[in-house]
Amino acid sequence: MKKNVIFLFILLVFSCGINKKLSYSSDYLIPTQEFNKYQVFVDLDYNNSKNWAFRSDFHDYKKLMPKNYKYTNENKYDVSVFYIHPTSLFSSEYWNADTTHFVNNQFIDLCLENQASVFAGLGELYATHYREMHIYSYSDTVNGLKAFDVAYKDVLLAFKYFFNNLKTDKFIIVSHSQCTNHAKKLINEYIYNNVKILDKLVLSYLIGMDISKDEMLINLCEHPHQLNCYLSWRSFNHSYYPFDWKYGDNYISINPIDYTSSFLWTAKKLHKGILLPNKKIFFKKSLSVRNEKGLLWVKLPNNIFLNRFKRNSYHNADFNLFWVNMRSNFISRMENLE
Repeated sequence: MKKNVIFLFILLVFSCGINKKLSYSSDYLIPTQEFNKYQVFVDLDYNNSKNWAFRSDFHDYKKLMPKNYKYTNENKYDVSVFYIHPTSLFSSEYWNADTTHFVNNQFIDLCLENQASVFAGLGELYATHYREMHIYSYSDTVNGLKAFDVAYKDVLLAFKYFFNNLKTDKFIIVSHSQCTNHAKKLINEYIYNNVKILDKLVLSYLIGMDISKDEMLINLCEHPHQLNCYLSWRSFNHSYYPFDWKYGDNYISINPIDYTSSFLWTAKKLHKGILLPNKKIFFKKSLSVRNEKGLLWVKLPNNIFLNRFKRNSYHNADFNLFWVNMRSNFISRMENLE
């Protein structure tokens, strides 16, 4: 019973999308042995298409798109998207996923539909597989740090392949949750120190994790049409201060409706809809949000349907709640791309 309660909490907090139910076993395993580097010492080959969850040259982006979103008149831009999905390893005796985790993974598919789809069809989309660390790594930081390093090495190798095979002049990075930690490291330690790469990075979506004001070496996006910068937010119920997340005046948050760091509530009329578990967009003009000490406070309307999704953390819906606003803003930024 205790394991079930813990896992339900994990699924609500870390899942990709607004609480779409998936078929998981009732036995949720956590690692009981010390981290063993010899289980994950072989590098992944990113020339192998099986090590990619999505690639525009192999897959049809239309399968990711919401069913009722009209995209036929949208343009494709000279930009590539490197997307890194959040944690999907909840039940395993190992600290890192192995390559069998890549096959027919409903959770990763859900991440593509709810998150990567924001950018689908607007550029060349690459979504990497990687041997992600187990969710329990956040509890056992000794073994977890070693597992993180394995996952990051895969992300770095995937990115190197991505960059060396760019078909466009520019690229963006998109990440959520665990992989925002990987993306921050990738940008600060690898990309920033290579001018050739940095000059091609035009936008970074570092979503779902705390970022302090002095943490990133690249600029924060401070107005809705800015390029060569990064965006970040973490969604919570209004007036809620989480006990297990860092926040305060030293943390940043960008409002994904008006794309500023303002502390004012946005008008509901500016909200363009929510992507729901049925892959359809509904509830236009339903949300009002504002930044608060590095958190994004969200006001959901008193709606019979949406009431079932109300909770203190909307981490799992950081993209869904603002899907249309995100895509519209991305298009406006790309119109300014030189």
